[in-house]
Amino acid sequence: MKSGSQPLFQVRGLKKSFIFGKSGKIIEVLKGIDLTIMPGEMLAIEGASGAGKSTLLHILGALERPTEGQVYFQDMDLLNRSEADLAEIRNHYIGFVFQFHHLLPEFNALENTIMPGLIQGMSLKEAEKNGEKILNQLGLGDRLMHKPGELSGGEQQRVAVARALMLNPRVILADEPTGNLDTQTGEEVHNLLVHINREQGITIVVVTHNPALAVRMNRRVLLVDGQLYENG
Repeated sequence: MKSGSQPLFQVRGLKKSFIFGKSGKIIEVLKGIDLTIMPGEMLAIEGASGAGKSTLLHILGALERPTEGQVYFQDMDLLNRSEADLAEIRNHYIGFVFQFHHLLPEFNALENTIMPGLIQGMSLKEAEKNGEKILNQLGLGDRLMHKPGELSGGEQQRVAVARALMLNPRVILADEPTGNLDTQTGEEVHNLLVHINREQGITIVVVTHNPALAVRMNRRVLLVDGQLYENG
């Protein structure tokens, strides 16, 4: 991280409430969070199940809007943007990796990887060239034509990471990326995320219950009762 660089994310006074069922009870999940994330950081967001970690990640990724507060991404005020603008920001700058890979079963690894490029208007030839390069870098060069059902759990998640990298994002937001994997395979995904950060300088923000992954990040925050605390 370069000293003096501008923040990638600036979050101030972030609140998020949900209305619970027919009772109309208001549940406060996030209660006034302040958070700054710098370019090139590896940040782990930790906390108990139901603490609001995924909600926070979704707000950072412009998938959800908060009840109150400010969210800036590269000096862009996300809360004053239209849904079309937010979709463009997500497509250009943010890669997502979830606990479940969400690969399309009828498409092979390469086709799943290049989907964001095609949606963005990239030619098939260029998309395939870029997709093959990324999959080769992630150790899947011999699995390009395999469909998700023919891949191991770790390979499926690596394809999901490749898809997230397709448009050269500034940040990868990962929501429990190893939560559905065994210990050894989860360690492989840990190593992959660290490698991407170190080699490409892409900011990594990970929501995790896994202390083995969290400790690999260079910064950890803990979400407790709607508040965020630095965690070691």
